[in-house]
Amino acid sequence: MKQMNKVRGRRKVVKSGQKIISWARKQKQKNISQPINLPLRVPLTCPLIGCSGSGHVNGLDLSHVTLSGCPAYHNLPFEKWAEMRAREDGLVCPVRLQARNPSPSTSPCKTTKQSHPVERVHQLHTVQHEPLLTHLASPMELYQFRCAQQRLVTEKEHEAKEHLILCARIGSAMASKSDELGLEDPHGPLHPTRSRAGEHIGNSLEQRIRTVVLGNWQVEPTYTSAYPPDIACLPTIYVCEYCLTPMRFSVTYDRHQQQCTVSFPPGDEIYRKENLSFFEVDGERRPDYCRNLCLLTKLFLEHKTVHEVDKVPSFLFYILTESDANGHHIIGYFSKQKPGDPHETGLNSVLYNNLSCILVLPQYQCSGYGRMLIEMSYVLSLLENRIGTPEHPLSDLGLILYRKYWKWEILTYLQSYSGKTINIRALSEELGIAIPDIVSTLLDMKMLIYFRTQYYIVNNKVDVQRLLNSMKAPDPARRIDKSCLHWTPHSVAPK
Repeated sequence: MKQMNKVRGRRKVVKSGQKIISWARKQKQKNISQPINLPLRVPLTCPLIGCSGSGHVNGLDLSHVTLSGCPAYHNLPFEKWAEMRAREDGLVCPVRLQARNPSPSTSPCKTTKQSHPVERVHQLHTVQHEPLLTHLASPMELYQFRCAQQRLVTEKEHEAKEHLILCARIGSAMASKSDELGLEDPHGPLHPTRSRAGEHIGNSLEQRIRTVVLGNWQVEPTYTSAYPPDIACLPTIYVCEYCLTPMRFSVTYDRHQQQCTVSFPPGDEIYRKENLSFFEVDGERRPDYCRNLCLLTKLFLEHKTVHEVDKVPSFLFYILTESDANGHHIIGYFSKQKPGDPHETGLNSVLYNNLSCILVLPQYQCSGYGRMLIEMSYVLSLLENRIGTPEHPLSDLGLILYRKYWKWEILTYLQSYSGKTINIRALSEELGIAIPDIVSTLLDMKMLIYFRTQYYIVNNKVDVQRLLNSMKAPDPARRIDKSCLHWTPHSVAPK
């Protein structure tokens, strides 16, 4: 009697001697063979150096573009993943699977780099493989782990491809616009207009992360990512809002939320008023947390460089949080270099950078938290007997934020000042603001005049009150209450 084939939905049981290499090929051959109609060639390549992009961890797809779907990265050939998928889908495992592409042109060792009209600024390539798991567990446990990996990457690969195609279309639109602008450009390709257009094109191809899930928020990044290639190539990443650990999958993120025991930044709480707190985190003691913080910051600050990520032991981080029954939720932070660091001018220096980097997460912006972070940096500088200034050059938004803070503090001081003469140096020592910052702010308000080889401050009470009325007063709940600050300076400069 002939053995009858049993059909269970879409699953089909076949004879053990029948080879199923055509099964995996037919599943995706139609979609793979269809050309992608794009105005720009998309660099759909695996980030692993030496990999041709053939095969997939899910055992079905004939190509991959992420490390999570790369068979070579997981130290298993595509045939093993196809056997595993066939077994899980109810197909009897064949005796042997033929190679997917026997042609030597697709060999990983003979992969050639193709040229593209628009090259990405930052190629997310790596040579690292997944650590070997052979001796860590039993064969059955390893098999179950590999099956779980297959289920996780099934949808992520398609999502990543769609995202790359979207980035390429955006870049192509920018390229066409730049070409139109450059048709009548007498300055040639080095003109600033075309260089800026090229920079935006590169950023459109480089930026891959579209959404960051941070606690209950879904935040859209503004700039490119500095995360490792296996994370940076995904459209959506998940970040724990307490320990800031980045994750690739929602399943991993949900499991981490249930098991994570951290509910506040790993540092000393130096300030608390109602539900707002400041935590001081030493980059040398908590390098992992601070590196994750810098990597998250890179998504929202254009001038945040990887250099600071590598130099986190030299910095102190002051994290502003909002607390509830679940824990302390990060709002923003500022960092500054340690006073005793050899890169600084020395402990005897009175003027130093009291702020190197500042960030308020997008969901908390325009609420007065940026000013609160700046005020805290100056309060700490005064306790150290130092005159503080932010690290220059400032970004456009940073300069606007600082200018508002300087104007309000200077005008408030001048309004209550009753003396006949005033000294800029005394004003600097009282407010903790550097003299160049005070002079530039007074010039911006037209309150500093030059008369007979000297500068004079015009302290007209009517003009001071008029300027104060034109500005929005800071929220009292966002002001620093020095009575709630419990902090000892790491080093005090001599007066």
